[in-house]
Amino acid sequence: MITTNSLSDYRTQKYSFGVARDLDQDPVCLSPSGDNLDAVINSAYRQVFGGIGLFEVDRVSSAESQLRRGNLTVKGFVEALGQSSTYQRFFLDSTSPHRFVELNCKHFLGRPPASEAEVSTHVKLLREQGYAAEISSYVNSDEYQDVFGDDIVPYLRSINSLTGFAQDTFNKTFRLRGGAAASDLSMGRGSRTIAELLGYPNYSIPLPSQGRPLAKLFGFARVTKGPQSVPLASSPYGGFGVGERVQPHYVRQEKDTAMDKATLLRQLYRHVMGNPHLMETERPQALESQFLSRRLSVQEFVRGLCKTPLYRGRFFETMAPYRFVEVNYKHILGRSPENQAEMGAQLNRVITAGYNAAIDWLVDSDEYNDVFGGDVVPYLRGVSSGDGRSQANFNRTLALVPGYAGSDRACSDSGTVNTIAGASSLAIVTRSTASSGSADAPSKRFRIVVRSQRAGSRRRLATTTYVVAGDNITSQLAFIHRDSGRIVSLTEIN
Repeated sequence: MITTNSLSDYRTQKYSFGVARDLDQDPVCLSPSGDNLDAVINSAYRQVFGGIGLFEVDRVSSAESQLRRGNLTVKGFVEALGQSSTYQRFFLDSTSPHRFVELNCKHFLGRPPASEAEVSTHVKLLREQGYAAEISSYVNSDEYQDVFGDDIVPYLRSINSLTGFAQDTFNKTFRLRGGAAASDLSMGRGSRTIAELLGYPNYSIPLPSQGRPLAKLFGFARVTKGPQSVPLASSPYGGFGVGERVQPHYVRQEKDTAMDKATLLRQLYRHVMGNPHLMETERPQALESQFLSRRLSVQEFVRGLCKTPLYRGRFFETMAPYRFVEVNYKHILGRSPENQAEMGAQLNRVITAGYNAAIDWLVDSDEYNDVFGGDVVPYLRGVSSGDGRSQANFNRTLALVPGYAGSDRACSDSGTVNTIAGASSLAIVTRSTASSGSADAPSKRFRIVVRSQRAGSRRRLATTTYVVAGDNITSQLAFIHRDSGRIVSLTEIN
């Protein structure tokens, strides 16, 4: 936060954030006589390409000529730069989708993304309508027209407070800005604002010209690898193994590519089969073929998968009856059974009408059709409050979640029958997002016995014993291995 009192000190600090000129600089506007065309063109290149030095062959010469002849407005010229193969090569082909969208917001609207929802909307637009539609959505937006109009070159306007935007827009802007000599191409492929957009504490603003390192994230869960890294536990729900309260929806569409179809299949197996590890020979190939050729809807694939010997063997023949019913509700309707009457009715249907009839009853239910219909992959919806469901269903549904690496097949006894029957309340056990997967590792203690160290070590005893807490065991083992110790035993202390 800026705390200086004088305007001159304020402007001096602004320069240290990499803004070479005063923050309240005048926009570059095409004059009626057109005598500042060179300044307009240079400013447009600098803004749209994020300070990248372009070779002559990379410039969009045809658009420049049209602008000079008066056949293009400044707005049209900016759109032509964004639609060029040069812009696509620099920013679409060489960055992550999240990074591409945040740069588009910066280049064309002069601000960072306002929210994760805005980023998701543009990523979806890019996937469904293509590159040209994505660029056009910024330049032809009401926001662009209201702020820049037809004759003003876009500029970084969010270095001042913007009406209708959060105060942390200021911080996010400087994370996108880099330094006075930096370019958007030199700042990496990954998003620089995703942590704040996902709701993490704001980053401190880096001071490039003073050589200070960027702030680090502390106290978060493991981070996935790849060009776009996202913390696994992005909400309190991460501790229960469900990630977010609002689960992602996977919808089948006419324009689905082969990759989209593979994603749908993977998500169908993951949810309906309870996060399994399936061998290629176990998968129902005939059912998959009918689904991929669109002879089966998502709803019919769910029905067929639940009727396969694979599903029946995993959840009906090897589990307690109440356990089968509760996972059946979870896999098909995305929630726990609401009460003893629901659980008893499904059991009675299995006994009187048979296994297939019980599956059909859930898949053909009004609830399934209203929530998922024929094209939506079932998802865990019981982690949110829903019309007609009790608040206790929230606890029961979370109790059925085995965690990120767990499987519904691992437990054969019911976890909710006592609470549904009214015998007791249910405390939700959180799942650790650490590598070990233990829910209570920090509360445990372990005894490690280590054989004598290498020659020259300060430790001369034949064996050494360490007693460490569960949350420190990894660092202790690393120390032992670095010191060439040989672990004789590792036991938990009761």
